[in-house]
Amino acid sequence: MFINSKKLIASAAALLAILPQFAISPQYIYAETSAVTECGGWFEEAYAEWDANAIGSDVTVSYAAAGETSFTVADSELIRGSRVDIPGLKGNTDYTLKIEGSSGSASCQVKTLSYDRTGYAHQGFSDIGAYNDDGTLKPDVTVIYVTNENKDTITYNGKTGLYNIFFSAKPKNVCFRLIGTLDVPAGTVANDGSHNDGSNMLYLQNSSNVTVEGIGDNTDLIDWGIEMKRCTSCEFRNLHLGNYPDDAIAMTGNADILSEHIWVHNNTIEKGYNQFAGNGHVDADKADGDGSLDMKWAQYITVSYNEFIGCHKTSLVGGRKDQFQDNITYHHNWFNGTGSRNPRVRNAHVHSFNNLFTDNTEYGICASYNSKVFSECNYFERTKSPLYAINMGKDDYSGTIKSFGDVFDDCQPDEGLAYQIIDNRTDSTAIANLISGGESYDNFDLNLYEYTVQSPADAKTDIQQYAGRMRSVAAADIPAPVIPVETSVSGDINGDDIFNISDVVILQKWLIAVPDTHLENWKAGDLCDDDELDGFDLCLMKKKLIEK
Repeated sequence: MFINSKKLIASAAALLAILPQFAISPQYIYAETSAVTECGGWFEEAYAEWDANAIGSDVTVSYAAAGETSFTVADSELIRGSRVDIPGLKGNTDYTLKIEGSSGSASCQVKTLSYDRTGYAHQGFSDIGAYNDDGTLKPDVTVIYVTNENKDTITYNGKTGLYNIFFSAKPKNVCFRLIGTLDVPAGTVANDGSHNDGSNMLYLQNSSNVTVEGIGDNTDLIDWGIEMKRCTSCEFRNLHLGNYPDDAIAMTGNADILSEHIWVHNNTIEKGYNQFAGNGHVDADKADGDGSLDMKWAQYITVSYNEFIGCHKTSLVGGRKDQFQDNITYHHNWFNGTGSRNPRVRNAHVHSFNNLFTDNTEYGICASYNSKVFSECNYFERTKSPLYAINMGKDDYSGTIKSFGDVFDDCQPDEGLAYQIIDNRTDSTAIANLISGGESYDNFDLNLYEYTVQSPADAKTDIQQYAGRMRSVAAADIPAPVIPVETSVSGDINGDDIFNISDVVILQKWLIAVPDTHLENWKAGDLCDDDELDGFDLCLMKKKLIEK
């Protein structure tokens, strides 16, 4: 959210002391003429809007840091109508913007903010993606502007179209700047109900030092998503994704080449949608898309300042028990009305701190299959099963969770699970696996990267203001929490508000892929509570029917 200077001036000094890497400063608006109607700073970028009648046509915009006399001309692609957005500026820095056109000119002064680069992605690694850590673009980077009109005709390294460039051009040192609403690029697997995986997906493969970012406050990737495969030093930021039929953002590798040093931050991700879910080809649990942000065969990952809105299967860490992924940070994310997987973790060490969980209907953080999660100073409000350390579904072992400083507001952690709440940050603790032979907690949190933690209440305030993609001043109010729809009758997969033999028959037909079998509400049949429908659920459903 853009900064309200009246609210922040009094508390700026205190906030700066708390968050040295996240420099919060008031927005400045000073114009030489009334032609500038709005201007301000955001994270390592600036923006301005003007009166088109006063400025005229053939507009150019230039900028210079305070004290500098040499101005840099902004790329013409960054000027859309009577607005400019300029990324690649130094964080926590005053800038002057000059707007010049055929009828007049104007200028304004703004101050940028700095992205918070805390987390495993930056541990022992700098300058992730196409940008330096100070916010400026690396000197050897190729900038490619992508619009709905040119997404299928842009070229790079002998390949044409965004899909083909991602898939086979092996982008290196590239900044993809996405502008406006982008429809599904040509080349993807069509979402026509005949494919269970990969519908409307782009695959960024074998790439390094790549940033994919939205420009301004209105970049929308609707109905499609992106997966990174075997990538290093990649960044996704300032994007809005929704209605994806498969994944929104994902990362993976293989046993030989992992994706690593990946930073996904300041995005707004709403739930997906697949109208073909439960049709016999597409899994019933993909009605709301698949994963909103999934990872497997990946390491040194930071997920920060994202807002997940109403997502169902939000973030899966480890798709199977034999996959390796490790050293993952979640911080300052808002899990707003999400159902499950916030995240769900297998075979990984995860540091989750200063996140906000609101009205989560299934569970909060799930540690399963030998995972170790350090949950620190998170704010849980109305969250079912906030610390869900259990051998979930068919996993052979549980995971373990160590909790310090978490706030549980109108929610109560379960009894008998593999978590422990400690009173002192430096305490070493023994948390046994729920299943004999499984791994216990190893206190990895006693040797983490450098970071500064806020109180849960302060983190909640900052998350509500700054998580998600860039917001315009007109949308500066704190977003409202998303209240999920109440869960239907257990077992009622045909949606008639009762559970009976018809539901059992439908599930049985769906499991053997009888054509045109439709599940109205697949989740009601997930009696194993593992986000999957299979024969185990059918057995429990039959038992439930007999006992009815």
